[in-house]
Amino acid sequence: MKNFVYNCLKGVLFVISLIPIRGGYVFSPVIYFILRYVIKYRSKVIESNLQLVFPGMSKEEISAVSKKYYRHLSETFVELIYSLYIPEKTIRKRIRFVNSELLDKYYSEGRHVVAVTGHYANWEWGYGFPMYCRHKLMEVYKKLNNKISDKLFHDVRARFGGIPVEMSNMKPILAESKKHPTLVYLVADQTPAGNEQSWYYTSFLGVSGTPVFTGPEKIARKFDAVFVFVNMQKVKRGYYRLEFIPLCENSGNTSTHELTDKYLRMMEQIIYDKPEYWMWSHRRWKRRKITT
Repeated sequence: MKNFVYNCLKGVLFVISLIPIRGGYVFSPVIYFILRYVIKYRSKVIESNLQLVFPGMSKEEISAVSKKYYRHLSETFVELIYSLYIPEKTIRKRIRFVNSELLDKYYSEGRHVVAVTGHYANWEWGYGFPMYCRHKLMEVYKKLNNKISDKLFHDVRARFGGIPVEMSNMKPILAESKKHPTLVYLVADQTPAGNEQSWYYTSFLGVSGTPVFTGPEKIARKFDAVFVFVNMQKVKRGYYRLEFIPLCENSGNTSTHELTDKYLRMMEQIIYDKPEYWMWSHRRWKRRKITT
C-alpha cells in the first residue's frame, strides 16, 4: 500500500515538473499566504527563536524577519516539489559552484573531505555535489519516521549519484573507502538526538547551553579528513551561490570541539548577515541546558 501511495506521489510530482520551474513559483505567494496567515505554521516557534537570538529587536523588526522567512520557505517548498525530476542542466544553471577546483585538489591528494553546512538557503539542492565532484559522495541523513517522506528524500538525495547514509553506518563505510577519496556531506545545525552524553553544550547565536551535534568533527578527526564549510547563499529566487571554505586541512591534529566551534562560528556569520534564510521554524533550543 505504501509503495502504491509513493508511486502516486511520484506521478503527481512528475506531472508538476512538466511545468517549467519559473511557472511553479507562481504558486509560492499562495503557499506563503497559507503558511503565514491560514495555518500559521509554527509561528510561535519562529517568533520565540527570533526573540531569543535577537533580544534587541522590536516586535516590528521580528515581524519583518518572520515575513521574509515565510516567503523564503514558500519558495523553497516549490523547489522541493521539483527536486525529484529537475533536470541536471537546470540545477547547473541555478546553483553556481564558485570553487569546485578545491575539491579536485583534495581528490588528487587522496584526501577524504567532511563538508558541513546548515539548514540555510536551500540545503537540499546542495546534494548536486556529484556534478562537480570526483569524490565518492556520502550524504549523511537522519531517517524520518514517515516512510513515504523518508523514501522521497532518499531518492531526491541520490538523484545525481550521491549515496544517502545514516550516521550510524558512516564510520565503517569510510574505513572501507581508503582507496577512493570520499566526501561526507552533513547538515549539522539541528538539535541532536540519541545519547545525551555525546552532546556538546556551547553558545550558538548568542544562546548559551545549546546542545550541538559533534558527528562531523568525530569523523573528520578519526580519518584526518579535510574539514570544509559549505557556504550556500541565495542570490535571488531559485538561484544560489555555493562556496567551499576550508576550516582545517589536518583534522587529526585538532583538539576536542575545535572543529565544531569553527563550524558554528561560520554558521553564525551567515545567519546574522541574512537571518531570513535560516530555518527558524525548527525547535532548535528545545533541549537547551539552562544553568543558574
